[in-house]
Amino acid sequence: MTKKYQEFLNSAGIIPEDLFNEIVNSFPNIDIVNIDFSDLYNLASCDAISEYIINYKLNDWDYCYSENTNFENKTFELIDVDFLEDLEEIKNFFSKWTITNYDELKKEIIESEEEEKKLNKTEKLIQEIRCKCDDIDKLEKFVNNL
Repeated sequence: MTKKYQEFLNSAGIIPEDLFNEIVNSFPNIDIVNIDFSDLYNLASCDAISEYIINYKLNDWDYCYSENTNFENKTFELIDVDFLEDLEEIKNFFSKWTITNYDELKKEIIESEEEEKKLNKTEKLIQEIRCKCDDIDKLEKFVNNL
């Protein structure tokens, strides 16, 4: 790289090539050619560039994104993951990185899935009551027997 071009990068607030390569190499199988960095305003921050790349890849899963990325520690916080399977896939994909809120997310997702199962069971029972109590007298009798 020519000295003038390096001076241009420095004055533009863009990280050096070797540092950029270190960031990219911390992620498995991400083709940066497909990433549009034109929306990234802080090209001097390893954290911002890392988070941008992470969020690009997180588009493979529904609605989740990252925050509080720390390139030096290889950590990020994951937001809005709805399924345990997705959480595990993301964790496995970013194996060189640590999801700081992984345990909390896992617990929330498991609790949410259990609650969903309870709601589904309740709905099935209500539907069964509707089918078996096809008139108001049967329904009234059923309720009174509770």
